[in-house]
Amino acid sequence: MVEMKEQDAEEFKVLSSVLHSHLAYEEWAVKTILSPKERKYSSLEDGEKQLLHWFPSYIEQLKHSIEINKNYFESVAIIMADSWGAENPKTWFPCSTSDLEKMKGLMTQYVREWSSEGADEREVSFGRILETVEKLYPDISQRQKIEVLVPGAGLARLVVEFVKRGFTTQGNEISYHMLINSNYILNNTFCENNFMICPFIHKSSNVEKRNYQCRQIYFPDFNPGDISLLNVEYPDIPVGELMSMVAGGFVDLYGPPDLNKISEIYSNEEMAVQFRNENKGKFNVIATCYFLDTAANIIDYLKAIKYSLNDDGYWINFGPLLWHFEGNDLEIDVDSLNDDGTTKKKIPMSGLEIPKDDLIQLIEDLGFDFIEHQTGIKASYGGDIRSLGHWHYNCEFWVCRKTKK
Repeated sequence: MVEMKEQDAEEFKVLSSVLHSHLAYEEWAVKTILSPKERKYSSLEDGEKQLLHWFPSYIEQLKHSIEINKNYFESVAIIMADSWGAENPKTWFPCSTSDLEKMKGLMTQYVREWSSEGADEREVSFGRILETVEKLYPDISQRQKIEVLVPGAGLARLVVEFVKRGFTTQGNEISYHMLINSNYILNNTFCENNFMICPFIHKSSNVEKRNYQCRQIYFPDFNPGDISLLNVEYPDIPVGELMSMVAGGFVDLYGPPDLNKISEIYSNEEMAVQFRNENKGKFNVIATCYFLDTAANIIDYLKAIKYSLNDDGYWINFGPLLWHFEGNDLEIDVDSLNDDGTTKKKIPMSGLEIPKDDLIQLIEDLGFDFIEHQTGIKASYGGDIRSLGHWHYNCEFWVCRKTKK
């Protein structure tokens, strides 16, 4: 067996544990969904069971739903393992509880990005962004010259929508759950709605009907392969060359070369350094959607956006400020170079969760001009349209240009 480099070995561990979480889904779902319900029902008195005579059939419904999810995720794991160089499941590392918990979020993402049930939710966010960029660049025949970057691309629907409109678009994503599944849907879809999952079975609160909880969601509502239809009217646009996806951290791949804090977030690996250099001033548009609040250090994100945006480009943002690292006690090791050599220190991931008004000021201070700004836009994220409970964010939408200073 060929010995892997330390970094490659670590990457394989992360990748294969995510693949394993797809295969382990059924056992985990049975443990977390079915077993508690079966135990609770068994503990009831006979009279109580008669009052809930429908409960055994409900458990059977859930079993069937778990089976549907299992079949889909097994297909994703087996097919994608081959293309990611992890063909033998016997070599995979076991998944963590966190890997399994992310499977729930993954199913929510499928609904949000690729199902007809997520269409209204997408229109509020994706729709605003796309409409704005289309107005900025109305000549479809020239859009191939406009380079768009979508950080935090998730399952790549926004990337596909940009390409569908003729833009050269690059998605960036760090999560292997998202990368593996976006790759699967982009390369293994042959028609609309040819896949299905049951994404709502993991939540039993705010359920109106059992059938709603166990209902099947079909996807994708748009076949990614149909972007080629753009060539019917515009045969000169090289549609097959417009889309790319890049795996890795946003700041590591698109940030400036002088951050001087080498860590797992910002490395000095040769490929990362080279990629950063190539991305200086590269993009005409950077579209961040529900992304800014994933930053542990928002200053790094803003510097990366400014560095990789060209002088005439636009930064378009939509989303709330649900800072992801708030309350997180994780620390990372950081090396800083100075005149005395290298200083090693630990930096907490949480603590820089700043209010909106201060964020706006920071954006201006770092060299952006707001040319449009809407606030308080009500939007949901990964909502269930048939739930009895709905959560909405008051979101921000803005269009900025990089100042010349």
